[in-house]
Amino acid sequence: MYIKKVSKFNMRQILVLFLITAFGLTFSPDIGFADISVDSYCELTIQSMEQEIPQLQELIALANQYSGDPQTLAQQEEIKRAEFDQAKEALFSSFGVTAEEYVTYMGKNGRAVNAYLDANLAVKQEIDDLAAQIDSLLQEYESLKE
Repeated sequence: MYIKKVSKFNMRQILVLFLITAFGLTFSPDIGFADISVDSYCELTIQSMEQEIPQLQELIALANQYSGDPQTLAQQEEIKRAEFDQAKEALFSSFGVTAEEYVTYMGKNGRAVNAYLDANLAVKQEIDDLAAQIDSLLQEYESLKE
């Protein structure tokens, strides 16, 4: 089965894609593919992940602040997610792509991206390190919400 053969980077990529869509961005299957280079795609991935870390930290702070008031917490999270969506859209726009194009890029260009990362181990390591930070913050956030 393909899922059993997914590399660590691909699993991290799935995490990033989940984060993008989890914050309210929608996916449309009839969109075109982004016309950006593989190195630009990887740079966008890094910048997107770097943007995600303080956003998750803000959500953690909210979860701590409103731990006894789930209704207010939900309202505050919605406000923050709208802000996060705008920031994400601005980041993607600065690269000349939409969030949807970014999400679909890996499907069309996965081999080229993986080859680029194999040839640029520092970039791959940076993505892995950021993904680990995001994963840790997500776990903390989810545990606070339980």
